[in-house]
Amino acid sequence: MIHFEHIEYLWLLLVVAACGLLWGYAEWRNRRKLESWADRQMFGRLIPDRSGWRPKAKVVLTLTGFALLVVAMANPQMGTKIEKGKRAGSDVAICLDVSNSMMAEDIQPNRLERSKRVVTNIMSTLAGDRISLVVFAGASYIQMPLTNDYGAAKLFLDQVSCDMIASQGTAIGDAIEKGLQTFGYGDSDREWEKNKGRAIIVISDGENHEDDAVGAARKAAREGVRVCTIGMGLPDGAPIPEYDPRGRKNSYKRERGGSIIMTRLNEEMLRDIASAGGGVYVRASNAGSGLGDITKVIEGLEKEEYGEAVFSAYESRYQYPLAAALLCLLTAVLIFERRNRKWNIAGLTGTAVLLLCLMPADASAQANRKLLREGNRNYKTEKYDQAEVNYRRALEKDSMDFRGQYNLASSLYRQEKFDEAAMHYAQALAAPDIDDSRRAKALHGAGNSMVKAGLQNEQQGMQYFQQAVKAYQDALKLDPKNDDTRYNLAYARRLLQQAQQQQQQQGGGDNNQQNQDKQQNQQQQGDQQQQNQQQQQNQQQQGNQQDQQQQQGKEQQQQHKQAKPQEQRRQDAERMLEAVKNNERQTLKEQSRKEQVSTARHTDKDW
Repeated sequence: MIHFEHIEYLWLLLVVAACGLLWGYAEWRNRRKLESWADRQMFGRLIPDRSGWRPKAKVVLTLTGFALLVVAMANPQMGTKIEKGKRAGSDVAICLDVSNSMMAEDIQPNRLERSKRVVTNIMSTLAGDRISLVVFAGASYIQMPLTNDYGAAKLFLDQVSCDMIASQGTAIGDAIEKGLQTFGYGDSDREWEKNKGRAIIVISDGENHEDDAVGAARKAAREGVRVCTIGMGLPDGAPIPEYDPRGRKNSYKRERGGSIIMTRLNEEMLRDIASAGGGVYVRASNAGSGLGDITKVIEGLEKEEYGEAVFSAYESRYQYPLAAALLCLLTAVLIFERRNRKWNIAGLTGTAVLLLCLMPADASAQANRKLLREGNRNYKTEKYDQAEVNYRRALEKDSMDFRGQYNLASSLYRQEKFDEAAMHYAQALAAPDIDDSRRAKALHGAGNSMVKAGLQNEQQGMQYFQQAVKAYQDALKLDPKNDDTRYNLAYARRLLQQAQQQQQQQGGGDNNQQNQDKQQNQQQQGDQQQQNQQQQQNQQQQGNQQDQQQQQGKEQQQQHKQAKPQEQRRQDAERMLEAVKNNERQTLKEQSRKEQVSTARHTDKDW
């Protein structure tokens, strides 16, 4: 897009246009006078050296030259020049509650989705401020380190869900501690300095189940950090929905006793946290989020310089219309109004030589810049696929152009083609004659692409994270003052550590599975032996019982012969009583075994 530094000079074009109209009017009057004096066919005989097109060409070239001089005075500019400038702003850490209670729908569509919209609105009010994101439930994690890349922040925010933390609950105090860590608190490599340019914004329903949130806010205030809170929910409360694997709501979360859990906004807790942290508390509702007070707090924070910004500035292009103006004026001087073959040939030859001298030395370079500018326009309007096409066409003319490779990588990154983006960032490093700042910028982009590719591909995530750490380290060697690269390096290291721990757990899980299989086999063998022994004992008992029954039968026959009827009835009653006692003993054993197997009820809150 063309920009004029002194656009007011373009009003002089009206003067040039007026001169053209005056010349046209004078030419018309002269023709009318000649036609009144003589016939048009007689002109060739009366004025044999007169030319019909030469005077017109001289005037047109002269007027065009003056018009181009006016354009050159206005100084046309284009945004293709890279410059550096100081960046100043405040640091804001947003702590977002992702516990299961944030799925309650007392605020539409639910508390978590409304919280994401609030964070997006906060980012829209920031101007040069850095932002970090901490997610918490029963535990807290730094989802995104400090950065002023709001586009990347929105990508991280889109990935936030209640399933990302297995440990449920609400630990607001731990989240505030993590927010301080994003500012560099507790980092042995950095010297902590108190200032009034930092703030922590806690977005939660206030149901703190875990720690001392008020104490953590008071600690942050002592370190110069203001803590603000935004309450998500309504005091009346709402149930927590549960969803099936297809994402459809099928029931509500219940307690162990079977009653439905009602989660309510704890405004008293959030007010105490904001009061201890020297901030403000606002409550979000279906009518709005009330971010005015939060915005005033952020705007009132002190601004400090935290690095240099690389941005595109307008580059002057006045030399092109100036050269064209000189060419037109010189050509007009070389053209005579009368016919003269000798001077005509010389004039044409001189004009041709001048044109060759003023033409660009490399036409392909001009076409390359045109394609790059077209790609930049598509990129600014978020037409990343069209920008990719223009950048690739530009690279066909010059494959070693740093700007083409870097811009192509950026457009691929926006289309989430992270592997290809990393490849073209690496090819940009192979461009000749690039300074350390551009090399560091390309390494930073390569590291970002590797991190994104690792998050997409869990199987090869550890390899991608290793490459990202290496790219960030190389970028810091070239630009050690870049805070964004330093924080991204810390984030990549944390992802690499998590991937390594996960791999170790999987390896340990395989060993545990093998040990469990062995134990199960041994247990099955032992159970089989016990069953065999039990069968043998049962067979022996049955044999003994048969012998006893035979013997008892003989004794009973003898007793029938000798004993009286009353004695037989007494013996039968004793046998029945003994059988009842044996049944009671067996029942007591079964009941005792069931009580030993039963486990204690789980009473911890998971919401």
